[in-house]
Parts: sequence; C-alpha cells; structure tokens
Amino acid sequence: MKKLFSVFVLLSFFVGTSFALEYEEANHKVGTLTHLNSDEKIFQTFAENFWHGGDRIFTTGSTKTPVFVFYNSLTEMMLALESGKVNEISLPEDVADYIMHTTGKYAVTCIMRSEPVYISFGFRENDETGLREKFNQELKEMGADGTLLTLIAKYIDEAGIHEPEAVNFEKFDDSDTTIRVAVTGDLPPIDYIAADGKPAGFNTAVIAEIAKRLKVNVELVNIEAGARAASLTSGRTDVVFWFMTYGGIAKQPDVPEKVALSRPYYSWDEFLHIKKF
Repeated sequence: MKKLFSVFVLLSFFVGTSFALEYEEANHKVGTLTHLNSDEKIFQTFAENFWHGGDRIFTTGSTKTPVFVFYNSLTEMMLALESGKVNEISLPEDVADYIMHTTGKYAVTCIMRSEPVYISFGFRENDETGLREKFNQELKEMGADGTLLTLIAKYIDEAGIHEPEAVNFEKFDDSDTTIRVAVTGDLPPIDYIAADGKPAGFNTAVIAEIAKRLKVNVELVNIEAGARAASLTSGRTDVVFWFMTYGGIAKQPDVPEKVALSRPYYSWDEFLHIKKF
C-alpha cells in the first residue's frame, strides 16, 4: 500500500542505527499504547539514553526529548490527541495508514524505524492444556501453505481501500472445547471489531482459521490493551491477541512474567507518529 508522507522527522529509539527528531517544544508529548513490562518512567529513561547517544539527523537546534505518555487503548489515545493532551500519537505503520486513509484527518509527522516488531498470541505460562503448542503448529502450517499471506493481503494490505469483511466463526456442535480469546478490537486493521460489533480484523481472521483447523469453538472477549496480561492470569481468557516483541532487545517491554508467546506471525519495522492537520 502506498504511503504519502509529509515527513519532517525520522525517529527510532528501540534498536540499531536510528534517526531522531529534535523537538523545539518543551514537554512535547507523544501518546503510545501501554507496554506491560514497563512504565512511563522506565520507557522515558530508555528514550532519553538513546536520544543523546544514538545516530541522529538534526532538524532544529533543540536537544529536548519528547515525553511519552501511556494509554490503555487506541480510543483513549485518539481522544487525548483530539483534546490536545498529546501533540502526536505513535502507532504501528499499518494502523496509522488505516486511520489516515479512513478519516482523512491526520498526517505523518515522524517515522520511527527499528528492527522488526513481531506480534504473537499470549498464553498463561503455566497452562497445561497444550493450547500454545497447538496454535504454534497451526501457525506454522498456515505460513507454509500461504494462508497467512492470503489473510494479510485481505485484511491488512487492502484495509483503507474498503471496509474489512466480517469474520465468520464456524460452530462445532460436536466439540466440547471453547477457547476464550481476548481481543481489543481497537487496533485496526490488525485488531478490529466493526461498529456493528462484528469481528472484522486480521487477528480474528487468523483465530477463526486456527479454530476451524482445530475444530474448536471460540468466544471472543473484548478487553483494553492495558488489561491483556490480567485477562490471562485471572483466568478470564485462555488466549490473548496481541503481544509485541522487539528485535534486538533482551528485556521485552511488552511481555510481562507468566506470559508465554506463540510463534510470531506478523511483523513491521516502522512506527508512525501522526497528528491532526
């Protein structure tokens, strides 16, 4: 999908060679989704250390680092942007593209480039049902037979061109297994629930395909991004979509203890900062 950018900044503080904006404003705030194995203070310290030690392209004379603010959902973060509580928000490139294409209200102000960021399903670390291994096997086969690429093309690459199609879950009356899967529905087109309440995003399409192959029923449980780990450890859900892992980082900022991940099945290498026109 073509991206039309008005780019005045390149930023990356996660890993590797990087480029960074020097913000002129004091206390310039950037909203980002909550990372479950970090907090704003830790995240800010990490950003500060990189800001003054990484490779940078200077665009102004300022040496100030933006202030990163955590939000538990994209909806909450968008409201903060609309009300002026933050100057920009930081999103995975596909999510930012979708929002810009479907609303026409936002423009890119910054590209954060890093080594690949992967998404995976999360499971309880002490789960003894073998569910994680079953998901891994199906994800492996879906990668080998081209199913994942087909779903990516349909639900991500074409998103913004038209409304993503609703995802239908097959009902297996002869199965006594129901998997409770947590989704935020709040990170389109990757994690998306349509306005009429029907699941329509890439993640639910992947889940529906896995459920069909395993011949199990699925109950979707809507949660906020900040409640992902709690929904697992409390036993409210059996699987959580999504957790992010960053290449080249030993301590993962989004994966807390007692959470075990599936094999990755989607990735990106850019985060975009967007703001209102």
